[in-house]
Parts: sequence; C-alpha cells; structure tokens
Amino acid sequence: MNVQRVLADLDAQLSASLSLVVGRRSAESGIRRLRLGSSAADALRDQATAARARIADGTATEYSALAELERDEYFLLEDAQSLAELAELRAVVDDIGDVAPVSPSELDGSIGFYAVGLGDGEGRIAFVRRTDPRLAAKPGRLLAIGRDRLESISEPLFAFSEEFDLVIARGWAVVFSQTAFERLARETGIVERHVSTWISGIMAHLRMDADSEQRLRETALRDSRTWRRLRDIQRRGHLANVDLGQVEKYAGSVGLEPSDVVRDGALRFDPDQRFGFLHLLSEDLYTGPLTGERFESQRKAAMG
Repeated sequence: MNVQRVLADLDAQLSASLSLVVGRRSAESGIRRLRLGSSAADALRDQATAARARIADGTATEYSALAELERDEYFLLEDAQSLAELAELRAVVDDIGDVAPVSPSELDGSIGFYAVGLGDGEGRIAFVRRTDPRLAAKPGRLLAIGRDRLESISEPLFAFSEEFDLVIARGWAVVFSQTAFERLARETGIVERHVSTWISGIMAHLRMDADSEQRLRETALRDSRTWRRLRDIQRRGHLANVDLGQVEKYAGSVGLEPSDVVRDGALRFDPDQRFGFLHLLSEDLYTGPLTGERFESQRKAAMG
C-alpha cells in the first residue's frame, strides 16, 4: 500500500484553496457550496491537517468483506475497481468548483453530509463527513457561548465534527469510519448501481433461480455485510472453476444441509440464511479439527 503517495498528495494540497459543499443523503438531491469566512476556512483546514496526521500515524489495511477496523487503522482503497465504484462520490469533489456559492441562510437544515475540498482540478482532495453539520439550535434560543453571559441567537447554528469519515483523491480513498462509508455507499446510490455486477460474480459460474437472484439483490441493497461479500466474490473470481456438486459437497462437510443451498440444479438463496450462504461461497466456513464444530472466519485478508 502506497501510504507515502497519499501523504505527498495531501501535502501538495493542504495549503491550497478550500471549498465546502453540503448535500442530502441522496445522489439526486444535488450539492450546495457555502460561502466561508476566513476563520471558518482556517478551522476546516486544521481539521484536514489533523486527518493527514491520522493517516501518517495510523496503519493502512485492505477493505474486504470480513475486514473490521481496529483502533488506529484505516482502509486504503487504491485499486481501479474500488475507485471506479466511488466515481459517483468522487463527482461531488469534481463539481465543487462549478457550484455557485450560497449563503448558509439559504439552507433548510436537512443536511446529510458535507465535503471540504482542497485544491483545484484533478489534484483536488475531498474530506467527507456523513452525519454533520447538524442544526444545533433554532433562532431565538439562549446559548452560553463561552462568555460571562447568555446571548440570544437570531439564526441557526451548525455544529461541525472535528473528524472526517472519508478522504477521496483522484487515485486513492482513505476510510476512517467503516459504518459511515458503507451508509454513504448505500445512500448515494453506489450499492444500487453496482449490485448487479457483484451478483454476476456468482451467476457467471453457478446457476441461480430468478427468485433467489431477486431476494439476494433486495437483501444486498439493505445489508452492507451482504454486498461486501458479493463484492469480494466478484473480485476474486474463484467460482470460475467450481460447480454445483462441489458446493453441495462443501456444504455437507461444514454441517449445512446441501438442499438448502442447491435445489433443482440451481443455487437457492434464503435471506434468513444469508450469512451461511455467503460464507459458503466465500470459503469462510470451516470445521474445527478437534471438536467438529462449524466456525465462520471473522477476519480474512485477501492475498495478492
């Protein structure tokens, strides 16, 4: 993993021009660029600099179906397939400079994410936060603002987080929050646009009945663990040399009922048994040699 490239790209943009856009959690809702005062821009730049330090001090790891971030880890995505899947989210970054700025007073408060853009053109880097800013108060509220007395606020206040969930550049992406990243992928339409391709990673080699295909698609659209496994299966391509007989045999060897997985010459998918089905096709099930009990691998790094 080329962490040094990431740090070099960041260093080249941290003092460049800065923009802030906000949007709802829907790709069709559009984005709006906010006018920024110098002190607000400086504060956001400081947060971007802190994200750079977090990358330098942390440990990069691969994003895969069974990966779970540990303390001080982050996912580094730099392969062509991952970057292509993030193209829709990256487009938000590319469009920052083309969006006419508006006053914060023109916002309605229904904000699902924001992105701080540093730099211009292909070198621009975006620092994305999913859940903020949030409306902290309504006009007319009395607030203590670090002074000796309460002050009446005549306009809404927005509270920004001190950390980002995701950093996106042209040739890489860094994920600090796995949960926020996967929700963004679903909410901005990334999962919906790519789920058919991921399912084809199974169906290109193993027949699946139409009802099971539809159930699998519906499950993947609402469950991140399902689409992550489908994504990995499609990328590995390991089913190219597998037939249904082998699937049935493997199911039996790890204590599953083969007819629950293969029936009438086709794969059968039951949403209630989705994890057994996907672990099976991902080769994540095994039988303990001492007890004969079935286990699921909880973390497996792909070898490449």
